Amino acid sequence: MKKLCLALLLFSTQSVANNFYGGANLAVFNETELDVSVLSVDEKSDLGVGGFVGYSLSLSPHLKLGFEVEYQRLGKTDFGSVLAVESDAYYFNLRPKWVEEGNNLYSALILGIGSMESELSLFGMSAKDSEIAYQAGVEVGYMFDDLDVGIGYRYQSVDFGGDFSGLDITNQGVVLTARYNF
Repeated sequence: MKKLCLALLLFSTQSVANNFYGGANLAVFNETELDVSVLSVDEKSDLGVGGFVGYSLSLSPHLKLGFEVEYQRLGKTDFGSVLAVESDAYYFNLRPKWVEEGNNLYSALILGIGSMESELSLFGMSAKDSEIAYQAGVEVGYMFDDLDVGIGYRYQSVDFGGDFSGLDITNQGVVLTARYNF
C-alpha cells in the first residue's frame, strides 16, 4: 500500500510539474500613442522586453487555458525633443491556446488586466503615475519538445487620472515570444 501511494504521489507531482511554464518576450515595431483631450500624437518606441510565468490547464485535447503573471518594460518613446514617456506594466493574463492534433503549430489569445506605471518628461520636468491597464493580443507559434516560439500582436491601454488627468496611453506592436514548459 505504501508503494502504491508513493507511486501515485510521484505520478501526480510529475503531472502537475508539466503544466508550469516561463518565458520572455521582445516587443518590436512598437508604437505608443498619447491622447490628451483634443490632441493625439503617436511615435515609434524603443524595444520592449518582458518576462512571464504561468500555469496551464488542459480543458480538452485541443484547448489549454493558461494563467500568467507578466512584467513588461515597454521602452522609452520620444515625442520630439521636449516630451518623452517610459512605462512598465504588470499583468495577470488569461491565455487560451489552441493546438491541432498531430501538428506542432498553435494559436493563442492573450487577455490581461494589471497596472501600468508611466513616467512623463516634459521640458526637463518629470512626473510618475500608475493606473489600471488592459491588454489584448493574439499569437501564433510552433511547439518544440519543451520550447514554444511565437510571434504575435499586443495592444495595451491605460487611462490616467491624478497627476496625468485626462491622459490616455496606448501601446501596440509585434511581440516575439519564447516559452519553456517545465
